[in-house]
Amino acid sequence: METKSFVKILRKVIREEVKAAVKEALNEQKSNHKQVINHGMDLHKMVERQANPYNIKAKKKKTYTKNSMLNELLNETATTADFGAMEPYPAMSFDSSDAETFSTQKRPQQSLATHDVNGAPVNMANENVAKTVDIMTKDYSALMKAIDKKKGIK
Repeated sequence: METKSFVKILRKVIREEVKAAVKEALNEQKSNHKQVINHGMDLHKMVERQANPYNIKAKKKKTYTKNSMLNELLNETATTADFGAMEPYPAMSFDSSDAETFSTQKRPQQSLATHDVNGAPVNMANENVAKTVDIMTKDYSALMKAIDKKKGIK
């Protein structure tokens, strides 16, 4: 027998054996989907019973839409509180005696950052760095007062 014909026969036999083995492996892994779903539903019911051991009745579900899945989601996210029955917030009133507690206190000036996030020293000789630091630390209170004055705010 020649080598070429032997190789062809060997390939054909291997191909057939591989096909048979693959079919067998695929058939072994098939499972009954309904059985798996039912098992999952049973587990879910068991967990629900453990979460509600005293069998407290849940609030009656409303029908929001014809779509059952959407309706179930809406019922899960529906609020349990009746907002119409909620107590209103008490009225808040402030007078001048409270003003001191709301005033802004002068904080001590923080020193400029001398190191960047990587720990390297900041090069203040660089013109762009100096401009940026100046903009970030500038006192804008006079500008804000001028804007308020222009708008007619005291």
